[in-house]
Amino acid sequence: MKVSSLYLTLISSFALISQALPTQQQQQRAFMAPDDHGDIWSLCDDPATHQLIGYKDGVFISPEQPKTGEDIHVQVHGNLLKDVTSGKVDIDLSIMGMIKIKKQLDLCSVLGSDVMGHKDCPLQAGDLNLDATAWIPKELPKLPLDGNIRISDQDGSTVTCIHLNFKLQ
Repeated sequence: MKVSSLYLTLISSFALISQALPTQQQQQRAFMAPDDHGDIWSLCDDPATHQLIGYKDGVFISPEQPKTGEDIHVQVHGNLLKDVTSGKVDIDLSIMGMIKIKKQLDLCSVLGSDVMGHKDCPLQAGDLNLDATAWIPKELPKLPLDGNIRISDQDGSTVTCIHLNFKLQ
């Protein structure tokens, strides 16, 4: 199903939205407040419990409104609180409230994909930059998308949880 492959791509792009433990030089950096995000996503659950913390102005998404027939590019600079040696990505999305997408992916496989630039597991605690680019197929319907993408580590702890809510243009 083409819709599923788009959301795997979006997941790879959005799901890994920040990671790292601050070095002494970075301790002076401001961290992203829970409301310092774009209009199309927000953090879900209690962000204080997430292992992944984005630096203020550390997330860049282009274009700001995802469009079919174009790439979406996500850059992240953040703070990962502990090493992530494995984990899973749980996808629970809904298109127009009618089409449900529930899927579980291996985190290391997502990181190793073309979209994520073939990153390797484990992810080391500390300052981390992630860069993802994905093509959004022109054939996808321009319908509202709503739901969560939760990333958990080898211990089942939440690395991050992203809530998406937008309409493809």
